[in-house]
Parts: sequence; structure tokens; C-alpha cells
Amino acid sequence: MKFSLIAVLVVALAIGSESASLVKREAPAELDKIAKYFQDLVDNLKNVEGPELANKASAYFEESRAQLQPMVEKLQEQLKPLSSNIEDHLKPLAASVQAQVAPLAGMVQSQVEDVLKFVADQTKAMLPPQ
Repeated sequence: MKFSLIAVLVVALAIGSESASLVKREAPAELDKIAKYFQDLVDNLKNVEGPELANKASAYFEESRAQLQPMVEKLQEQLKPLSSNIEDHLKPLAASVQAQVAPLAGMVQSQVEDVLKFVADQTKAMLPPQ
């Protein structure tokens, strides 16, 4: 908000300095309109209170959401075939990887079980007899 206000003031000052350089020449009507627009904008921003500004911001976001919602829905519709196409390609790949990893996982599991059995046996051997 402060940045916008500063930007508006800089533009207004630039227009004002441009107008000052046209001392003896007549400023175009468009330049006057732009200067008046920015001056009115600055005046309105000065008069805006905190809650009112929050309400205006909320209304702006709601309006933007309403404008963007159709575009988002259209984009989602366009991406659905692509996502299903990607899914169709990934399912066989995932099945292939799982088929290759399953035997390795079984081997790792059996080795871990063997190590745990060995550790348990060694622990029992180190304990004094009861």
C-alpha cells in the first residue's frame, strides 16, 4: 500500500514537474486529465480508513477470484487428458519397477532377519546361565 502511494506520488510529481517546464506553453488536455486522475487518487487514498481499506481489498480479491475462476476451470479441463495420459504411462513403469524391487526387498528382509537372529543368539550366549 505504501509502495503504491509512493509510486503514485512520484508519478504525480513527475507530471507536476513536466507541467512546470511548460511555463509559457499550454499543457495538453490529456496531461491535465492524467494529473487530475492521480491527484484524485492521492486524495482518495488519504481519506481511506483502515477497515474501509480492508473491505476494499477483500472486494478486489473476490472480484479477481470471480474473474480468474473460469480461466482456472478451463485450464483444469485442458490438463485432465494430459494427466490421465501421464498416469497411463506411469502405471506400467511403476509395475515394472515394483517387479524388479520385490525380490531385492525379500532378500534384504531375509538378511535383516538373519542378522537379528545372530544378534539374539550372541546375546543369549553372553548371558550367564540361569
